[in-house]
Amino acid sequence: GSIMAAMEPSPTRDLAHDQNSPKNIPFDLIFEILSRLPAKSIIRFLSVCKLWYSTIRSKDLADSFLIHSKTRPRLLFTFKHFDSRKRFIFSAPEHGTEENSSTARHDMTMSDLVYYIKSLPVNGLICCTRGSSIAVCNPTTRQILKLPDVTLNERDMYARLGYDPVQDQYKVLCVMMHDGFDSRTKDNIEQEHFVFTLGCQQQEWRKIEFIDVGDPYTDVKGGICISGGIYYVIGHKKIARFDVRSEKVELINAPQEDMLNEEDIKKVIVYHSSDDITTINAHCWTLEDESWNIMTCDVPTEWGDLFRDKGLSSTGDIHTGEVMLVSDTLESSKPFTVYYYDMIRESFRSATVEGIADSEFRRGIHGFGKRNRDMLCFPGHIENIMFF
Repeated sequence: GSIMAAMEPSPTRDLAHDQNSPKNIPFDLIFEILSRLPAKSIIRFLSVCKLWYSTIRSKDLADSFLIHSKTRPRLLFTFKHFDSRKRFIFSAPEHGTEENSSTARHDMTMSDLVYYIKSLPVNGLICCTRGSSIAVCNPTTRQILKLPDVTLNERDMYARLGYDPVQDQYKVLCVMMHDGFDSRTKDNIEQEHFVFTLGCQQQEWRKIEFIDVGDPYTDVKGGICISGGIYYVIGHKKIARFDVRSEKVELINAPQEDMLNEEDIKKVIVYHSSDDITTINAHCWTLEDESWNIMTCDVPTEWGDLFRDKGLSSTGDIHTGEVMLVSDTLESSKPFTVYYYDMIRESFRSATVEGIADSEFRRGIHGFGKRNRDMLCFPGHIENIMFF
């Protein structure tokens, strides 16, 4: 046995020195293989040897892995459990990807449920808030990066994560203000904007200048990062865009014919359904060259009944362009269903996601019992092996 062990190549051997040996796989090829493996396998391989550890935690591998990961978009599910004071994060392949499985995977458990998630993931990273605390979570590596607390001074706080592809930087925008029901006058709103850059040597919040071009914020709704800009809804008639690179905020007028609600921002597309006597009309607003265009289609009555009965809402569209519709409630022991609506073809389909409401997870692993849970579901989630 000892002779055979001596003949076998050691897995801890420095691969960089062996890349020219015909008996070993070239390191460049190992790097390429690693970048295409499932994230779970890559994380497990951290313990192979020091070289693999440093390679897997390198920015080069994270960037290469992200390129491949973007071709495999997923749905992100999250809900909280009050009894155990935990928040659970799942993900499942988006319908229509190469992965045929619709089974959700338990990615991470956050031990403090008071962290709230209010906006879509950015390259697989999630912005979480609780009181004056802000954190960025990576469900793939199961890491939570807690940022320095902010000083609220009795104000509400909203935080959104953004990414600048030019400078390859992640930044968190923090907006603080008094809510719209506060008795303070407009002059005493004390609205402030702060920015935090992830990975920067200066680990602190920087106050940025905001030129007030109208009424001050009363709240912040939604949030999505597109092409280096964080878009979010303020009030009922304004969309704000924060440029991640220049750190400037500009306001965009919403369509004058309609009002905006919490689910209204996704690729600067506004979705909503409104009741009619015989049908439900689905409207899609698109912003092109500073002008709004509308697309309207009639939803069949039987689908409208489903919308009302299930209380469906949308947090955006998937890679196929279909609008994703989900219930905000995870019902005990009932299959969780995701609905997709194609506004171009006016077609409607559904897919059951296994692994969330099943009895094994609820009773056998976490002892959930039969209570219903508030569910959040976001499209466009991708795995990211970037380590904090």
